[in-house]
Amino acid sequence: MLHVILYDSHPIILRGLKEFFKNLEHEFTFLETGTVAGISKYLANHKVDLVVVGVNEKTGLDAKIIQKYNTIPWVIMYNDNLYKRALSLVLSGASACISKGCPDLETEKCLREVLASRRYICESTLQKFGYEFLFDPGNQSQIRNFLKYNLQRKPNKLSPREQQVAGLLVSGMKTSEIATALNVRHSTVSTIKRTVMLKKNVINIVELASVLSN
Repeated sequence: MLHVILYDSHPIILRGLKEFFKNLEHEFTFLETGTVAGISKYLANHKVDLVVVGVNEKTGLDAKIIQKYNTIPWVIMYNDNLYKRALSLVLSGASACISKGCPDLETEKCLREVLASRRYICESTLQKFGYEFLFDPGNQSQIRNFLKYNLQRKPNKLSPREQQVAGLLVSGMKTSEIATALNVRHSTVSTIKRTVMLKKNVINIVELASVLSN
């Protein structure tokens, strides 16, 4: 029997969270709460195997409680506009983050991965992994550590288009110049650049050049 804390400020969401566990090969006992104080109380007084947190604009959860109980896996489920906050919590020690808008099957997959002691970040979050977050100097050491684990489940082989863009980046071309040369949108090149960085587990062009030369 696994003991799971379910947290969300909306009671209806709490009921819905339990649906994701129905197809998993375990028996669960659920401890439901709508407050951060409730999470702390359960953690202090119960054996807990997993914490699933529904993050929204009113959620008062911060990194301190995750860091205090970092031996317990935490899953952050977030509203789409809060992906940076969810990523910050993952970088602080949570095991996974997943958008509330993801399909049920991916949410189940996330829970399976975490229950198997692996980390997980959903495809929707990876697509939103913005440069202003990824390349913030204050985040880089934590991002590098996170990607080291997350990318174990991601293929790191570049597609032909990704290889082309990577080569142009390493040659010194800017994103806007590459977009003009390839006759594609600036945003398309930015997305490819982000994917290349994630696949190769690097955080700047110098590191990318080194990886590609090996």
